[in-house]
Amino acid sequence: MTDISDPWVRAKTALALLAVDPVGLGGLWLRARSGPVRDVWVAGLAAMDLPQRRLHPEIGDEALFGGLDLVATLQAGSPVVTAGLFAAPAVFVLAMAERCGGGLAARLGRVLDAPVHCLVALDEGAEADETLPGGLQDRLALFVDLNGVAWSDTDGLGLDLEAMTVARGRLAAVTVSGEVVETLTRVADRLGIASLRAPLLALAVARASAALAGRDAVAKDDVRLAVELVLAHRAVQVPSDEEQEPPLPEPEDDTPQDETLRPDDAMTIPDDLLVEAARTALPADLLAALAAGAASRAA
Repeated sequence: MTDISDPWVRAKTALALLAVDPVGLGGLWLRARSGPVRDVWVAGLAAMDLPQRRLHPEIGDEALFGGLDLVATLQAGSPVVTAGLFAAPAVFVLAMAERCGGGLAARLGRVLDAPVHCLVALDEGAEADETLPGGLQDRLALFVDLNGVAWSDTDGLGLDLEAMTVARGRLAAVTVSGEVVETLTRVADRLGIASLRAPLLALAVARASAALAGRDAVAKDDVRLAVELVLAHRAVQVPSDEEQEPPLPEPEDDTPQDETLRPDDAMTIPDDLLVEAARTALPADLLAALAAGAASRAA
C-alpha cells in the first residue's frame, strides 16, 4: 500500500490519481507558495489527457463564457461570437486561488457540477483565513499541502504515463461493493463531514486507485487511500478512543468455518482503522485545532 505520510509522496500519488480520472475527481486543491517545488508538481499536469487553461481571480465572464466580439463584428458587418474557456473540456489551473471572489467561485462551482472540466486551485495563502472558497473546496476531491517541503525533499514525479493510460481504459470497468459505499459514508459521518460530496469523491478516488493498481474491483488499500486523501482534511471532528464504536455482534451463521469467504467479507475494514488512518493523515496543526475544539465543547 502507498504510504502518503511523506508530503511529496502524497503530492505524487494525488497527481497520478487526478491524471486517471480528472473529471470524476473534480480537481485538486494545492496549498503551496510559488517556488521550484510547486513548479515541478504543476509541470506534471502535462500527464493529464485534457488541455490546460490558465485562470486568474480577476478573469471576466466574457473570457469564461464567450460573447460578442465587437471589433470582429464591426469588421464583418454581422455578429461574430467568440467561444469562452468553458466551451471545451479542460483542466483549469487557477492561480492565486486564495484571492478567488464569491462570484468566480460560484461560476466555477456551477461548471464543475457538470462532469466536463477539472480544476486545480493553486492556493498561495500565508494565513489560515487566506484560502480557497469553501464551495470549491467541497467540489475538489484531493488536497495537497507543499508548504514546508524543501527542494531536497523531492525526488521528481516519476509518473508512469503508460500505466495512467491503461488505468483510464480500465476505470469504467472497476466495480465497487455496497460495503465500500457504506464504509466511506460511515467514516465521513464519524469525522463530522456533512457534505454528501465527500464520500462520493472518496469513492471516485478509490476507483481510480484500483484502476491504477491494475485491479478490477476496489480493495482495502484503495479505500484507505481514499480516506487519507479525500476525507482526512475535511474532518471537523476526530473521535477519541472513548468514542470508538463497539464492534457489531457477529450474526448467527451455519456456514462451515472452512468455506471460502465471499468478496464482500474479504473487503470488510473496521471503521476505527479508517478513522485512525484519517487521524494520521491530518496535519499536526489541524489535528491540534480539532482536539482543542472537542475539549472546549466537552467543558
